[in-house]
Amino acid sequence: MDSALRDQAQRNPFWICFIVFLLLAADYGFRMSNLLQQRSQLNQAQLMQAQNAGALAQARQLEARLEALSLDLLQVAQTNASANRVVQDFNIHWTPGPAAPAPAPGPAPVPATPKK
Repeated sequence: MDSALRDQAQRNPFWICFIVFLLLAADYGFRMSNLLQQRSQLNQAQLMQAQNAGALAQARQLEARLEALSLDLLQVAQTNASANRVVQDFNIHWTPGPAAPAPAPGPAPVPATPKK
């Protein structure tokens, strides 16, 4: 009987091939699942990048407008006490950057003359 079973096992490699192919199919399934998850994450990252690009453009526009407003406030502060107080309260200073435009020169403040 043992020899009959051995002969039958040697002649029929179906189960061994079936198990190997089943394992390969499971491995391929897991890899495919991971690839689909990665693709989904990449699509989400591209969407977030597009949204962030719009926010970045808005921030640059706001920065330019705020810089212009600050420069105007600094010019007005030379002659206006209220504007000067705002500049001092918020500690506003203008330090020119490499590509920053120079502020337009405003009227020089008139020194106070002592009363006689």
